[in-house]
Amino acid sequence: MPATRELLQLQSVDSQLHVRNLRLDEIAKVLGDDARLRSLAQQLQTYEGQVTVALPKQADLDSVIGGFTARVEAAEAKLYSGVVVNSRELQDLQADVAMLKRQRGQEEDTLLGVMEELETAQRNRDTTADTLATTTASWTAQQQSLTAEREVLQGEVAQLERDREGVAARIPPPETALYEQVRKAHPQPIARMHNNACDTCQVGVPMRLAQEVRTSPTLVRCPHCGRILIPE
Repeated sequence: MPATRELLQLQSVDSQLHVRNLRLDEIAKVLGDDARLRSLAQQLQTYEGQVTVALPKQADLDSVIGGFTARVEAAEAKLYSGVVVNSRELQDLQADVAMLKRQRGQEEDTLLGVMEELETAQRNRDTTADTLATTTASWTAQQQSLTAEREVLQGEVAQLERDREGVAARIPPPETALYEQVRKAHPQPIARMHNNACDTCQVGVPMRLAQEVRTSPTLVRCPHCGRILIPE
């Protein structure tokens, strides 16, 4: 009789190996993948650069505005001091004060825009820095967990491969060859015959073939799906 019990054991081991190897493949894709961290770090660098550029702009404009303020105060002090009595000079001085105030106002408008840019860049920088820190901590914990899981799975795979060798050694080579051939098309190459039907594809098996499944010294395949049939 065919080594049906051993073939079922072999299929069970292969199924367990398949599940673990799939998980190992998933882990391999995630381990070391720091694309999200690198993206956040690049964003943070961009925002830090924007802050670095805006800060001296703000300082320069503060200085320029301070200079205009000093000049306005000096001109107004002279204007209202009574020292200047000539009407033409007074008009010229008033015009100078008005011009200085307009120029100062223009610089203040520019400063307002720079301050808004700086505030936005600082807010983005701080938010991104917090996100990067949180994401890094989560990523590190995940990597540690996946590494530990991988070690466990690798140990289980090694043991299952040894088990597989032991089981396969008890199966006649022709039956092993057929099993491997069918497994290329079906991850579960063996199906039970229940009530003269393949338990997997649910198609009935002719009476003659069903009898062969029960009594033949060689393996019999389902005429519909091609799996190896074993009696229930």
